[in-house]
Amino acid sequence: MTVREITEPEKKALDYIGREIPGLKDHLLGTRDLALEISMLQNLGLDTEKVALAALCHDLGRLYQPDDIPGELQRRGIDPDASGYVAPILLHGELSAELAREEIGIKDEDVLGAIRIHATGAEEMSVLDKLIYVADKLEPTRVYPGVEELREKARKDLLSAFPEVISAVIQWVVAGKLPLDYNSVAAYNRAVKEMESP
Repeated sequence: MTVREITEPEKKALDYIGREIPGLKDHLLGTRDLALEISMLQNLGLDTEKVALAALCHDLGRLYQPDDIPGELQRRGIDPDASGYVAPILLHGELSAELAREEIGIKDEDVLGAIRIHATGAEEMSVLDKLIYVADKLEPTRVYPGVEELREKARKDLLSAFPEVISAVIQWVVAGKLPLDYNSVAAYNRAVKEMESP
């Protein structure tokens, strides 16, 4: 991969996360590196700074305990119930977008949108949204059956790998008897429909 200069907002994001949860920084760097690699390999035409910032900031909300996230959103004037979430941890994307705006100074709605929906997906997703979703689930610190095959598929064809990644996440959630978010189902259904369309 081509080496690129890290921008000031990226440095600010790294400084912000670097002092907190062990392992989080490695996850965010892995997500950034995989997202940039996939974008470059496939010539997705995405701005590298947008990709890097969305990847580095997607889990800023993880700096808070899951049960504190709804209150943090309410404090910012956001109704946590409006998204139809099924577990507080799934709201960390929404909080991460707010922290990226407040703490890092990100104003770009494409970046904030990718951060906002990275945990669950959504029915409507841009290429940047899908890239951050996939890179988050497949970055190198993630270890689970089939992840290597999914990584290789994503490196070759992000859009065909996307429904498989959502499917793997849904299977993991169901196997763990965890609540399945409606947005994940909508993202999966839309991705399958798009794959079937000529």
